[in-house]
Amino acid sequence: MATHMTTPSSTRNGPRKSDRWIPWYFVGGFAVMLIANISLITFSMTSWNGLVTKHAFEEGNNYNAAISGAARQSELGWRSKLTVGGVINQAGTVTVLFRDKESRPISGARMSVVMTRQDRDDLDQTVPLAEIAPGEYRASVEIPVYGRWQVRTIAHAMGDDYQMLENVVINP
Repeated sequence: MATHMTTPSSTRNGPRKSDRWIPWYFVGGFAVMLIANISLITFSMTSWNGLVTKHAFEEGNNYNAAISGAARQSELGWRSKLTVGGVINQAGTVTVLFRDKESRPISGARMSVVMTRQDRDDLDQTVPLAEIAPGEYRASVEIPVYGRWQVRTIAHAMGDDYQMLENVVINP
């Protein structure tokens, strides 16, 4: 007596219904990957570009001049004291006290501050300061975002230049 083998009905009549979806799983996986890549590319192209300076080559060539300027600034012994106060409704007052090595006020300087944010270069601003008393320079400034700012004080007095970079936290 011979046994007769039967095959399951699914192999006799072709592939199962669920097998028809397998190619679409691959298409869906690639579509998800494509959407993720497009999102990342769009975000990287529209977010902060990381550019610190627009003239990097020229600044690199002037590096020795910057070092000699820093040495000259150290010789002069000039110093400044920066305050940002009176902050109300995203506006405030920047005051810089400018002194020589004997703590005498330095008058007649051309002075400004450059306010920058590490996270947003669209908020950078240069604010010229006016001398309101001997060695005291002041200006009103817009503060569109509270938090940490880098403030570079730049002065030119008596034929010499001065710079000081400070981190300032500005709160209402």
